Amino acid sequence: MRVVVTEKPSVARDLARVLGVSARHEGYLEGRGLRITWCRGHLLELLPPDAYTPAWKPWRADTLPMVPERFALGVRPGAEDQWAVVARLLQDPGVSEVVNACDAGREGELIFRYAYAHAGCRRPVLRLWTSSLTDEALRAAWQGLRPSAAFDPLADAARCRSEADWLVGMNATRAMTVRNRDAGGAAMLSVGRVQTPTLAMIVGRDAEIEAFVPETYWRVEASLTAEAGSWTGRWTRVIEPVAARAPADDDLPVERLPSLEAAEQVAAAARGRSGRVAQADRRTVREPPPLLYDLTELQRRANRRYGLSAQRTLEVAQALYERHKLITYPRTDSRHLTPDVAATLPAILDAVATLDVYRPHVEAVGVPRPGRRVVDADEVGDHHAILPTDRPPSPGRLSPDEKRVYDLVVRRTVAALLPDAVFDSTTLVVEITPEAGAPLPEGVEAPLRFRARGRVCREAGWQAVDPPKARRDTELPPVQDGDEAVATEVRTPEGQTRPPRPYDDASLLKAMETAGRALDEAALRRALKGAGLGTPATRAAILQTLLDRKYVVRDGRALRATEAGRALIAALPTDSLRDAALTGQWEARLSAMAEGRDDAHGFLRDVVDHVRSLVEAIATQGVLAPVGEDTREAGPSLGPCPACGTPVRARGPVYTCETGRSCPFVVFATMSGRAVSARMVKALLRDGRTDVVKGFRSKRTGKTFDAGLVVRDDHTVGLWFADAPPADPSTAERSPADPSPAVPMAPPAAAPVSSDPVGMPCPACGEGRLVAGRAAWGCSRWREGCGWTLAFTDPSGQRLSGADAVDRVRRASRAAQAGRPIDTRVTPPR
Repeated sequence: MRVVVTEKPSVARDLARVLGVSARHEGYLEGRGLRITWCRGHLLELLPPDAYTPAWKPWRADTLPMVPERFALGVRPGAEDQWAVVARLLQDPGVSEVVNACDAGREGELIFRYAYAHAGCRRPVLRLWTSSLTDEALRAAWQGLRPSAAFDPLADAARCRSEADWLVGMNATRAMTVRNRDAGGAAMLSVGRVQTPTLAMIVGRDAEIEAFVPETYWRVEASLTAEAGSWTGRWTRVIEPVAARAPADDDLPVERLPSLEAAEQVAAAARGRSGRVAQADRRTVREPPPLLYDLTELQRRANRRYGLSAQRTLEVAQALYERHKLITYPRTDSRHLTPDVAATLPAILDAVATLDVYRPHVEAVGVPRPGRRVVDADEVGDHHAILPTDRPPSPGRLSPDEKRVYDLVVRRTVAALLPDAVFDSTTLVVEITPEAGAPLPEGVEAPLRFRARGRVCREAGWQAVDPPKARRDTELPPVQDGDEAVATEVRTPEGQTRPPRPYDDASLLKAMETAGRALDEAALRRALKGAGLGTPATRAAILQTLLDRKYVVRDGRALRATEAGRALIAALPTDSLRDAALTGQWEARLSAMAEGRDDAHGFLRDVVDHVRSLVEAIATQGVLAPVGEDTREAGPSLGPCPACGTPVRARGPVYTCETGRSCPFVVFATMSGRAVSARMVKALLRDGRTDVVKGFRSKRTGKTFDAGLVVRDDHTVGLWFADAPPADPSTAERSPADPSPAVPMAPPAAAPVSSDPVGMPCPACGEGRLVAGRAAWGCSRWREGCGWTLAFTDPSGQRLSGADAVDRVRRASRAAQAGRPIDTRVTPPR
């Protein structure tokens, strides 16, 4: 018995029809020695942090980074019923072989590998790999089943991508959210390996637009007349076509002048005067057909032409692939074909030629003879470019959007097989010498040059079937070098510089593909292939995630960052989280891994090191501006805050003042297992301390103890004890707003003095509190760089008494206050 696992029910039904499997059961089909089931996408997912250890359930900085020794899987909520079917079939002892028929790509490989591993199946596996779901393609793929081991590198890349996203997303999101709450914010800050650099690009573009200050400029245009005809020329500083900027001392482009006065001087110097044609350059220009579509280019074209979002184009393309069988696998990053696929082009053209709208163009192709712009096996990875299939289309069955996307694919395929478009390109330059003594602006020299460019299509070639959105022919008269031309009319039109355009789906997809770098197509294909943000299959989902989380909104076709999105990027304390190029490097390594050129263990080791540095950077770098307001309903005032004087109220699980988390005063409603009542808080605000009460419990030993609350010198709240602190100092509550462990504090002067230095102000920085480590007391601000310590033992190896340690700390503090140097790295001298 063979078990066949597909990604979707529709593919299972198609494969069953082709293989003659007809018996239907709940969750699978059976017949002819086969059981064909499906996963409905991801049935399994990596478990959340608290599934590995209870310590990872609370969102706390001291549990980061979270790095599981081994990742574990769980059933996705809502998928339990189908998973039970798949697991039962894979675990059946009568199974001799398993066929992975999930989508032929990284994500499909991951879906199957997760299911196979979680079910504990050990049967041999074969891989069905196809780029088309037509009956003929499925039969051919079934006859050519391949060993699963051949796809192990692809599976490694899929697992590493999934685990890397978990490591970066879980840790960075928690680190940023905890730090945001410490700073007084209330928002959860969702951070992702790919989504955050993408958001940073949108935020950066919006900032460029907002900071843009338009500048006014002027041009000079002349109506020129010669014996052969008339045309319009524009004054320019230089005539070389490659020159795009003026000399270094002039920041204006070559055809712009900075003032109306300067433009009028140039116009006056040329008006009514005759000149000579200094350049009459005519040449034939051939424009080759565009490359075939990959998913990103198809999404960009659909957005530009029809306004379809990236996600909508992907949904439509999937429907054309799975339901209608009219196009090949759409989630591809290749724009070329292999020779064997190119051999199917005649059948494909015959199919699309059944529609009258395409027939004349197919007839113009004749026998297809594709060149290297179409056929290049070296440029094809898992899948070739998107093509129509050889299935005759039925337009009446397609929705309007499906017709549009199918039409784009067909026209691009036919266009790629047609000849170049041919243009006549003309450049005319007229030189006019001003009258002697005529004033000219600074930097403008005689003769004055007026340039005109013309372009006329002589042979449409591929543009007959896939024309550009707008094309305007400009034909110039047949003047020759040396002909006389007169500037009959000269104008000085005014213009303004424009800000960068906001991203739309098309431009954002291009920026993601190039990791935010501006590269031409040839450089992109060779230098940055596979090194963008995400993959063609995931970029639409990444953008949709940003929209769903309200970090980005659509303004017509434009994509704009919301206040929440801008606040998140502004709050990032490290550039590595927003660096598109860095994330692109990780994607390049995943692409190399899928090709067997990188190592999974080395990749994940580097990701873990990266996560550790991220968490450290988030915890220690810069000052975080709080994101989001605390909207919890507050209770009545219990008294003035000892730190800032504003009313203190009960707000959910804490008592805080109206200043919020930027104020150091906060009392948790539960401290060391004991509820703190509003009456206790009133006493604390009134007297600076409460009476000793029963019911506190040690987190380490579980034993109960008696203590009271006290306001410390720095206006934070700790515990005080009538006699001595308990053996477990960790019983004092730790506030998320204070990364240092809370410890028993010495009460006011009337109370007994603590028997060790824990909780005393740090003598070096004066901001932290002393905590007990493994071999010494040290400053709680060690992450911020304070390295002051006091060893538990003196140089002779004798352990210091608590009183002696307190005395040393006090003497160090007095020395610091008097401006005398103290040792901030090692135990201060006695």
